[in-house]
Amino acid sequence: MAIHSNFNIKMNRRRFLGRSAFGSLALGGLAQTMNHLGLMNAAADEVSLSDYKALVCVFLRGGCDMNNFLIPRGSNPQANRYTNNRGIVAIPNGSSAANGDDTIPLSAHAGDAFGFHPSLTKMAAMFNSGELSMLANCGNLSEVVTRSNYDTAVLPVQLFSHSDQVTQWMAGSQPDRPFASGWGGRIAKNFGEEANNLNPQGKSSMLITVSGNSDFLSSPGGSVPQYAVSDNGAISLSGYGSNYRNAINEETSKYKNTNVGRRFQAFEDVMFHRHKHILEEGYNTVVRRARANEGIVGEAITTATTSGVDFDTLFPATDLGRELKMVAQLIAGRKCLGNNRQIFFVDQGGYDTHQDINADLPTKLDELDDAIDAFNQAMKQLDANDSDFDYNNVVGFQASDFNRTWTPNGSNFASSGTDHAWGTNAFLFGGPVNGSQIFGQIPQLRIGGADDVPAGSRGRWIPTTAVEQYSAVLAKWLGVPPVDIESIFPNLSRFPDPFDVSASGPNLDLIDFLA
Repeated sequence: MAIHSNFNIKMNRRRFLGRSAFGSLALGGLAQTMNHLGLMNAAADEVSLSDYKALVCVFLRGGCDMNNFLIPRGSNPQANRYTNNRGIVAIPNGSSAANGDDTIPLSAHAGDAFGFHPSLTKMAAMFNSGELSMLANCGNLSEVVTRSNYDTAVLPVQLFSHSDQVTQWMAGSQPDRPFASGWGGRIAKNFGEEANNLNPQGKSSMLITVSGNSDFLSSPGGSVPQYAVSDNGAISLSGYGSNYRNAINEETSKYKNTNVGRRFQAFEDVMFHRHKHILEEGYNTVVRRARANEGIVGEAITTATTSGVDFDTLFPATDLGRELKMVAQLIAGRKCLGNNRQIFFVDQGGYDTHQDINADLPTKLDELDDAIDAFNQAMKQLDANDSDFDYNNVVGFQASDFNRTWTPNGSNFASSGTDHAWGTNAFLFGGPVNGSQIFGQIPQLRIGGADDVPAGSRGRWIPTTAVEQYSAVLAKWLGVPPVDIESIFPNLSRFPDPFDVSASGPNLDLIDFLA
């Protein structure tokens, strides 16, 4: 059965409630009236975030072909192999600077010569200025896998399936266990425990998605709910307008004597009625808490307009641009949210390039390039204008389902593409990133080579860095206590310790990719 990136998942009631973005928004009191909103706004102004840090996950859905993102070039021993093996999907002249290299050189990289796809001009500039780095050959692993033990090793379930590999990555990665929670959600639960509470003044969820419900932000038992916003802001109750100002008189804090006001008052009466039936009361709780978040998020966006950051000019009018713009605004209005620690999730689809990679991938990477650069510029503007914010407060990191096959599935420029593979590259960006580096182990880019899956795979690289190792370094930077790292990533001990600076090995420099 073919498995596609735009898939539907059948959920039973328990699974839906466990993963729902509104399933159990365990927040404080509800802003029932405009007076309450006013009090909440005043309190937000008094919040002091002395140790703010945020992670921003950028997920490239469908399996981005990272073999055409980070490209060997010039004198790199693998450059000619790239041109010869990639065939019709190779970037023209991508292996030879002497013949007019179309790749963008990573001039700041000290090792073998590499370049970025020609659509990534701004991200290449970020790499060369020390604001972005790459992690080579990362992926879901149950245990260390090599070409020699491939037939006997425990492999991730449904290894080349979009839905399974996305879920396993978001679980971080636990590919040999049923999904229970996402690693972002487990981090939030850890911070919610009394001994580790880094969000004592939190008014909104630590977990915010701008791309709909995300398994990555699903916490154990719904202990820390994720809150979903749109790329235009909080999701308002249909028919009442943003923050209910169409229904409530801001001066008197009373319902307006209009059809909308009376209808809204009736809705409030129902919403605040306490029900004996657990499902009825559960539904009302969802609505109350979503309402509370809407008010807080709305105020954060309003506050962002006074930050001095020109969001409208910076960000492109693309889906990813709007999503990252919303994240940047919420970071600028972070005092209204009240969290010292925050995790955001955005998602860009369209990377399932079985066909038409030559037409589709450049367009997607153009959009990615513009959006990532805009977000990076917004954080630098915020640093310049807000004395309580530092460019080193935020790390952006990227993930995808998996990489794609090294060789194409055809020889027609207009209709050829690449298929599902495994080990992939990822980028990280922001002030804390040790920039201009390629971390991890670059695979041997050769069919039947040391890093290729056996049995005629057309180039599916076996990951040399596990998702757990990558994620654990991000978690440690965010402030997860070392003693709790392995409880969040229970398979981490199966792999070389990414924090062991005394050890040697291809993926043991991960501790260095964040300052």
